Amino acid sequence: MFSPLQCICIHCKHVTNCSAYHFVEQQHGQPHINKKPDWEPRDGSPTINVHIRPDEDKTTKNELDKMWAEHEEETRRAEESYAESNSGQNADEDTALFGDTQYDLSGTTTYEYDVIECEDFVEEKDMWVKNMPEEIRLANPDFVPT
Repeated sequence: MFSPLQCICIHCKHVTNCSAYHFVEQQHGQPHINKKPDWEPRDGSPTINVHIRPDEDKTTKNELDKMWAEHEEETRRAEESYAESNSGQNADEDTALFGDTQYDLSGTTTYEYDVIECEDFVEEKDMWVKNMPEEIRLANPDFVPT
């Protein structure tokens, strides 16, 4: 059978005309196999797993590394700015200093949608690959869906 982390739709006879798979494509922001599918799986099916995880590009870590690398220079500029706006008086240790540079520490999250069960699943190996949208084929000829 298929890996539990793989969407079963890519091996389903109905993938080219399925409204549930159309939803999955939309969530992934990928081109649609069929812009107006008119087939729907029976009510209560399919089962879609949603995997929520931090983005692999480590955006927050990169921003933290950048912030620490720039810390001394940013502190010096903040102290100078404080002194300029306070008649030359230096900040004491209890004064909060704010630099001009802002860092994005929010990070990013990715969402992966996989149909893992469907009462109307009819196996047809590599059905998605045989019918993959031309935009995907042209952009990445070696694309392998997961």
